[in-house]
Amino acid sequence: MSGNPLSHGELEFILAVAWCAIGFSTYYFLSHSHTLLNLIKPRIKTFDEQGNKIVLQRILGLFFLGIVSGIIILILPGAVLGDYGLGISFTDFPPWWSYLLIPLILALGFKAASGPKNLIMYPQIRSKQWTPGRIFLSALSWLAFLIGYEFLFRGFLLFASLAIMDPLPAFVLNCALYALAHVYKGPGETFGAIPVGLILCYLTLITGNIWSAVLLHSLMALSNEWFSIRFHPDMQFIRS
Repeated sequence: MSGNPLSHGELEFILAVAWCAIGFSTYYFLSHSHTLLNLIKPRIKTFDEQGNKIVLQRILGLFFLGIVSGIIILILPGAVLGDYGLGISFTDFPPWWSYLLIPLILALGFKAASGPKNLIMYPQIRSKQWTPGRIFLSALSWLAFLIGYEFLFRGFLLFASLAIMDPLPAFVLNCALYALAHVYKGPGETFGAIPVGLILCYLTLITGNIWSAVLLHSLMALSNEWFSIRFHPDMQFIRS
């Protein structure tokens, strides 16, 4: 039994969905592999063993979610990374209301950071003392991870979806897979990922690139980390 061959757009879409599942699963399981982490962790000495593990997990996320996604795209005939949200030009600037999200994120993050449930999980790195160097390295690893993360979901997956379907079903699919990627963090982040994902998808569609999504996602992650350190009873900022 033979059918019609896949179009270029359909092939891109299938690869994007498949890599969301396979790539994220590979990243997740390898980032929790004690064997792999024991081989690599001596190269990072800024934190203790637990902190170094988190930094390495974020680096693995950049590689599997971001770099490998880029490699897959470049293998496709005629595909360029700029068509998947990595361009530096804007088809349009973010709408005015999106700038209001910045103080909203900071206000909500500040309010939520002191909660017991939040402090159980965050900051992910459980160092008791935070020097400027540790804060910088953690922030850098967060940014690297989130660029890879957003490139997979709001870059590869979203633009491949938009090539064969209207924005609404593309957004729904994107947010469904994005929510599934948060299941291991509990119901709060899983269901919270849906409205966040919708906003990030819309901003990516409007601007033509992933950078607004990267900025807002990074603001959420970094502000939560810094506020959590501030409120955690066992942690403190130190100058050296």
